[in-house]
Amino acid sequence: MEDWKFKIEWHSIVKDLIKNLWVIFLAALIGLMGVYIASKSVYSPEYTAKATVVVNTKSSATGTYSQFSVSVEMADILSKVLVEPTIKDRAIAKAHYDYFDARLTAEVYKGTNFINLSVISDSPQKSYDLLNAVLQVYPEISDNIFENVVISTLSHPEMPHSPSNNISTTNRLLVVGGLAGFVTCIVVFLSVIRDTIKTEDAFTAKIDSKLLGVVPHEKKNRKLKDIISRKNKALLIHSNAFLSLRFVENYHKIAAKIEHHHRNNDSKVFAVTSVAENEGKSTVASNIAISLADRGHRVVLIDVDCKKPALYKIFDKKFNEKSEFGYFMNGKVSNQDFSLEKYKKMPLYLALNTKGYSEYSKWIDSGKLARVVETFCEQVDYVILDTAPLTVDSYVTDMAKIVDETIVVVRTDMVYTSAINDAIVTINESGGKVSGCVLNDVYPEFSFFAMSGADEGGYYYGKSYGKYGKYGKYGRYGKYERYSKYASPYLDDFSEED
Repeated sequence: MEDWKFKIEWHSIVKDLIKNLWVIFLAALIGLMGVYIASKSVYSPEYTAKATVVVNTKSSATGTYSQFSVSVEMADILSKVLVEPTIKDRAIAKAHYDYFDARLTAEVYKGTNFINLSVISDSPQKSYDLLNAVLQVYPEISDNIFENVVISTLSHPEMPHSPSNNISTTNRLLVVGGLAGFVTCIVVFLSVIRDTIKTEDAFTAKIDSKLLGVVPHEKKNRKLKDIISRKNKALLIHSNAFLSLRFVENYHKIAAKIEHHHRNNDSKVFAVTSVAENEGKSTVASNIAISLADRGHRVVLIDVDCKKPALYKIFDKKFNEKSEFGYFMNGKVSNQDFSLEKYKKMPLYLALNTKGYSEYSKWIDSGKLARVVETFCEQVDYVILDTAPLTVDSYVTDMAKIVDETIVVVRTDMVYTSAINDAIVTINESGGKVSGCVLNDVYPEFSFFAMSGADEGGYYYGKSYGKYGKYGKYGRYGKYERYSKYASPYLDDFSEED
């Protein structure tokens, strides 16, 4: 492991946001419901009746400008007088109300002799009546106090038609958007601090194991009809013509490293597993086997994920009693009748299961699976076992003992770093050997080249060369299968020991 610098992985954030859109939507809905509940239970509507009066001195009433400053001063004084209790008492008597249960305000427009009168209450009729009463009674008091003042009504009050304190659409949007934004920030924060493997650099720094290879993210739906029907086509490097060059080449690099392990350690049997489900281990195992076969090696791929087999779906195979690996292991098919299914014209042979087998633990405990694998090893170059995830099946560690090396598939941003390291330690301490990990489903970094379909070196990886598979080096051996070294492995010399 190396020192790792913190780095934001945008694909992870975007993926988390898309995955949690329903949470953000619910937060916005809760905000909207909160505004509605507040408007019905807490909110009390208020109605405001307004009028504007102008204050002049008698000498300035003729229009001379010299007395304007005096009028401004008098307006300021009158604004204080108009809200006195005496005005309110006379107004309720005039309007025939029992008490003045409203707010009376008088504000002077700055630098002018205009006064804005307002009456605010819980009833539009009450506000209108009380303001009219104030306008009728204030001359009686002002004339007695200010003999040289003339107060004229500039705008008469009108009946208010809607609450003056109504919650505006802008405020509603602010509440809803604020709550949704808050939840979005939480999702982004949790995505950033989640201790999972999101990049190749993070793997090198956090995982105590070698990195055998990196498998880039590849879309399964490439055709419009597949997208509409939501049909996911298997990502096999020799059967899907839409796979990118980078995707295919990276599997060949992984196969080259497995060859290196074979030369140095004489390793022929490899188990492919993962920590959790849906990390792509079956696809990785299949493509490694195909790549090795493409290099001229005879390979047997065995599905020992007996709780949830998936290889038959990847290779699009149906139930066949004579090639059902579970039937052979349970003794329902004899050694002579059992046959492996050959993949196309390649020296790749499949031992598949189309359904689960609960008694698979007996295959391991009795040693039969180990003997079958050993028999295949004598006839082929490589044996690949697709096992169940470690967190699903405890027998994976027992299978790791009968293979030479185990490959752990790690899907980006899925399993916590501690769980991956614990799984590697568990396999090694149980008697197995982890040769390394395959980092699966790695997104390209956000960059100009990545967005245009090219890597940092300028190589375009949108184009596939899967169509060249049938012209591969070993394709010509297909018609000579019966007579060549690529004949199917057999189990005639295998006998079960009690």
